[in-house]
Formats: sequence, C-alpha cells, structure tokens
Amino acid sequence: MKQALQIFGFTIVVSVFYWYVSLWVPQKRTDPPEDIEIASDLTIEEMIPIGEEIVAGKGTCLTCHTMGDHGTGLRFPDLDNIGAIAAERVPGQSDVDYLAESMYDPNAYVVEGYVAGMPNVARPPIALTDQEILTVIAYLQSLGGTPTVTMQTTLQWQGQAPAQDAAPAVAVGGNRDAETVFTTYLCNTCHSLDGTAGAGPTLQGLGQRMTRAEIYEAIVDPDEVIAEGYVEGVMSTMLNANNFYEQVSTSELQALVDYLASM
Repeated sequence: MKQALQIFGFTIVVSVFYWYVSLWVPQKRTDPPEDIEIASDLTIEEMIPIGEEIVAGKGTCLTCHTMGDHGTGLRFPDLDNIGAIAAERVPGQSDVDYLAESMYDPNAYVVEGYVAGMPNVARPPIALTDQEILTVIAYLQSLGGTPTVTMQTTLQWQGQAPAQDAAPAVAVGGNRDAETVFTTYLCNTCHSLDGTAGAGPTLQGLGQRMTRAEIYEAIVDPDEVIAEGYVEGVMSTMLNANNFYEQVSTSELQALVDYLASM
C-alpha cells in the first residue's frame, strides 16, 4: 500500500512539473513566411534580389550555410563563390542542374567532408515553389559567376514532391511521437545524435549534461544560454521559420523533452 501511494505521489509530482513548465511556452503569434509574388516575365536582374531575400528568409538557408566562412566544422558548405564552382562539383552537370539538385534532392551528391541531412526545400515545412527556386538559383549563380537561369528555365525536378515524403500535417494540440516532432521541425538538420559536429551541438549524451528543465528551457528560449562555439539566433530562427511555437502541443513538447533527456 505504501509503495502504491509513493508511485501515485511521484506521478502527481511529475504531472504538476510538466504543467508548470508548459506555462513557459512563449504565447506569441508566429506567422509563417509569406510567399513572394513572382511574375513569370522577370528579368535575370530582377530575379537575383528576390532569390537573395528567399535565401535569407523563407528558405532558411543561412541557418546552416554561411557566406564567406571557410572555417572547419560547418554543418553545410559555405556558399561564397558558389556561382563559380557549381559547374565543377559534379562531372557532366551544369551549374544550373547542380544548384537545382542541391535543393530538390540535396543528398544525391554530398560535398566531401560534409554529411547528408539537408532537407528538400521544395517540401514542407520550407516548401519553396518552383518559381522561388529559380530565383534562388539566379542569386547563387551571381555569387562569383554569371546568372543564366530564367523564369522560363525548365528543371527536371519541378513538380516532384511525393505526398508520402512530405512532412506530416501539423496541428495545434496534436499527439505525435517525439521522433516525429524531432524530424518534422528539422531538428536533425542541425543537431546530430551520434556525436558528429553540426550547426548546433550534438545531442548525444544530452541527458547526462542537462536536466529536463534545462532541456525544456533550451527549446522554448534557445537564445537564453548559447553553447560555447555556437551562434546566437540560429535555433530560434529555424523554429520560428517552421512555426514551431505556434503549432507544437504541450504533450508533444513533453514527449520531446523526455526523448532528448533519454539520449
């Protein structure tokens, strides 16, 4: 009887704890990035600034890519001068096809020294349109090269976004398992589970380094404490871009904390 009461009491304490920390979730509205209206008759010169805006905004490219940082330990390759070297990356592949494939099928070719993991930006949650991707290609070509892509350029990957590969529909108050939440919001893009370096700290052994409360705080307020060697604002930018705070439910957040604490 005493043991049963102890178990019951422990259950109540845990439930109260998660109810309490759930009150910390930011109660702010985070709207998804707006689609940029792109005319079909844009000139190349008009495409470039639109592509640059998408790279820095809706595309969330700068969450994992840098511009002009040639240091080691980067999650994904630096994009400085990519327009000059894109045509040399894969033998027989033009710069336009290489840049397109790197967005539609990013793990078909992985630059030496890096690991696979970049998501297909044409699919949710980033979900760039074919027209937006054309403008991004124009911008990337302009980084050290001469843009040749136009709004009339046809890419073999256009319109290919199989429904079964798309991210699960996200609904407020849902009850997805922790691993689904982890991948849906692209946590695995920056954080590894096996100790390898990334744009964010590895999660291997996280449960030994942080308490559940600390893990929770790191999710709901990622800029409060920044791990040494990492940049402020990266994780919050990614989560806001994916509308995480608006869509994740309390039960999913609790499951995610438990999952990470078990690492």
